[in-house]
Amino acid sequence: MPEFELYVARVPMARAFRHFTKSRTASSSVLIVVREGDVEGWGESAPRPYVTGETVGSVLAALARPEVLRPAAEALLLPLDDALDAVAGLPAPPGPGGADVAALAAAAGLETALLDHLCRREGITGFEALHRAGFGDVLAATPAPAPVATVIDLERDPITYLESLPEQWRMAIPHVKLKAGSDLRATASLAARVRDLLPVTATVSVDANGAWDPAAVLRHADALRESGLTWLEEPLAARRWGDLAALRGSGLTVMLDESCASAHDLAACLAHEAADMVNLRVSKCGGPLRLLAMLRTARRAGLGVQIGVQVGEVGPLWATGRLVATAVPDLAAVEAGRQDEWFPPDLTTPTYAVDRAGSLAPVLNGPGIGVRVTSALLERCTPHPIGSIDRPAGTTSRGPA
Repeated sequence: MPEFELYVARVPMARAFRHFTKSRTASSSVLIVVREGDVEGWGESAPRPYVTGETVGSVLAALARPEVLRPAAEALLLPLDDALDAVAGLPAPPGPGGADVAALAAAAGLETALLDHLCRREGITGFEALHRAGFGDVLAATPAPAPVATVIDLERDPITYLESLPEQWRMAIPHVKLKAGSDLRATASLAARVRDLLPVTATVSVDANGAWDPAAVLRHADALRESGLTWLEEPLAARRWGDLAALRGSGLTVMLDESCASAHDLAACLAHEAADMVNLRVSKCGGPLRLLAMLRTARRAGLGVQIGVQVGEVGPLWATGRLVATAVPDLAAVEAGRQDEWFPPDLTTPTYAVDRAGSLAPVLNGPGIGVRVTSALLERCTPHPIGSIDRPAGTTSRGPA
């Protein structure tokens, strides 16, 4: 029977990442590994209370429950296509608030570990597995390097940072995402100055992380539109559907992030016509399969899609986001993180890499999610024991095909 292990990863960041409501100086992840024989699969959960209501403690509790791990283990005993269907059908663990709220960050770690394990068992890439899982209608025929956004948080002056880049690098940037402060007029002015530094094909967004007041946004709607801003991301407190629809009615283009963590959220967003775009992240959507299901729904409804990251992803999560971003064509924007700036390079093999000169995230070509966790990362982690999962009577393991 497959065995599961959990690790808490708190790795200091070389510099802080700050937006209007939060600041982060270290990773805060739970790593999960599933092993059977010499095959293992890795996943990562990056819980954030302000996104899904989860904490490291709640994720550890959710992923240690036998009723969560047993069906996950049983899915791995099936032939590949049946196993992929079973993994896609696993319910998310109950969240810290009870069974009515899903633990999506916990689910993301578990789903990724199971997908990685199946791929390594069969000797296939994650890209091939996503096709075999039935998402060919939203995937490219072959993966390709993803053009990546430049995300500038409040620890940096955007103008100084952009002007410090070689002009060739700056002219390759497809999108700049600015973290917003409280002054909306100043934000509009800054967006206009950033717009002037970029190629005409580039897009610019502002992420308010849910901190703005709807009346204030409406008062400054003209200035925001005239600034050259392409869209506003999560401008209001989460799930204020009527107010978000009013912002769209003023002519602003709205992207949702924290407000759109689940299929239920997406359905509410569509019902209220509350957004033009959504930012989907593996870490908050419950894993790559759940994310692709939401992406399919969003695209059929005519919404643009950004693939985002959770700040502080140390390995399996950024790799899984990279898998999705290089597999899906025609994305509005892709975030790839700045692990090369925040963390030491020895946490995974291959190491994290982005072509900053060309603003491109390369494809990870290995089996599964494309990376392995290193001993250097595990030495920075704290193991968290969980009980064993007994094999159901009469079952046998399905080996590589």
